[in-house]
Amino acid sequence: MGEPSFRKPIFGAVWRYPEPDMRRLQRVGRRGLFRLAVLVPLTLGVMSLLAISVVYATSGIPLIEAAFIGTMTASISVLVFRGWMLGTFVNGNGFKIVTLLATHSGLWRNGYSVELRHTTWAILGIPTGVRSRRVALSPTRGPDLMTHIYFGSIDGVFTDERLDVLFQLLRRWSVPE
Repeated sequence: MGEPSFRKPIFGAVWRYPEPDMRRLQRVGRRGLFRLAVLVPLTLGVMSLLAISVVYATSGIPLIEAAFIGTMTASISVLVFRGWMLGTFVNGNGFKIVTLLATHSGLWRNGYSVELRHTTWAILGIPTGVRSRRVALSPTRGPDLMTHIYFGSIDGVFTDERLDVLFQLLRRWSVPE
């Protein structure tokens, strides 16, 4: 079973393609103000930290200290830049769910159904006990795939209507072409 190939251009929202591209993915929902309020300062902080690290590293520090600073800066950079890519992306052929540590993708023709599940919030995989509703993709075989679309998410899903609109949008995409 090969992974489906998808293409997600960096500036895809800026330049539209004249012909439909069946490999181009569209994000379900928008990045919310809370996510942007976290990611923009973190990105600016990482860029500043990188500039300070370069100046500090060229000033003749010991190798162990430079390695430690480089490792910490690289780790923080990867987490922040991965945060910009999080989300659920769809097109007429399939989907891709990008989480912080993993990416799941599949084709709609393989029998995925879109469902609304009652779940609890988890922070770094640890359940907090706060109940919520989340959109999940259920394959015919295998574990369910949880999307980033849930009530109370950092992307601004704070009303039942907004959750229902995104759920119906994902359900409409799930009908294979």
